[in-house]
Amino acid sequence: MHTDYCRDFLKGRCHRDHCKFVHGTPSTDRAPTLGHVNRPRPRKPRNTEVFTPMTRPVDMRIIVDTSKWALTNPVSSRDVLVFPNIFSDYSYNHLFNLLHTELYSSGVPEVDLLKLWHGNETVPGTHLIANDRTPWKSKCDTFKLVVDRLAAFFRMEVKATRFNLYTDTSQWKPFHFDAAAVDPKKAETQNFTVAVSFGATREAAFERADGHGTVVSIPQPDGWVYCFAKDINITWRHGILQELPVRDAPRISVILWGAIEIV
Repeated sequence: MHTDYCRDFLKGRCHRDHCKFVHGTPSTDRAPTLGHVNRPRPRKPRNTEVFTPMTRPVDMRIIVDTSKWALTNPVSSRDVLVFPNIFSDYSYNHLFNLLHTELYSSGVPEVDLLKLWHGNETVPGTHLIANDRTPWKSKCDTFKLVVDRLAAFFRMEVKATRFNLYTDTSQWKPFHFDAAAVDPKKAETQNFTVAVSFGATREAAFERADGHGTVVSIPQPDGWVYCFAKDINITWRHGILQELPVRDAPRISVILWGAIEIV
């Protein structure tokens, strides 16, 4: 005998109190039941939880800019910018080799020339800095070339510079603020940090300063520049990640601190 099954019931959506069709399935051939029968519909997981637009400022805006000779876009206070082409007219490792050679040929004894970052003997593996209390800069024309090109590119009033040396990938820099975040006097004249890498590719990383543990990293190949504005320096710490296993791959970074126009 032919049974007329309720198609809506089979789909789980029969809303008739007295349906004339059978509320069953061909596999069970279940007889009609008294009253309304409706199978529960499985609830799908939601892929959207918030349905109102975000209006607060973002924590970080990352911009990759292929400009070569001048900054072309306005910079906001929460920007991290990456520039791969400012030194692209030089071949791989060319500027690294010049900087390394000129530094060690400056006539300053190595014991005086290179110092641990912040004189920190208690943290193993931290990188070295060229000692600005010695006259090495007067013998390092390539350092001046790098600083002058970056200052012109960003139309930057440079207040301080640094030469960092990482002798291999075990050397690193702990997460830290630049001085303008903690020194009100420096904050009056410094709202921008610029860093250019030469030599081995290393990970420049940012860690949220509010304790959430969020870390964002940006690889920095030879000749690449990354920089950030004042609010990034307050809401994030930054550093260079250690890389293990150790590679015998040195890196030099040149840092500029100063002021640019920020919107």
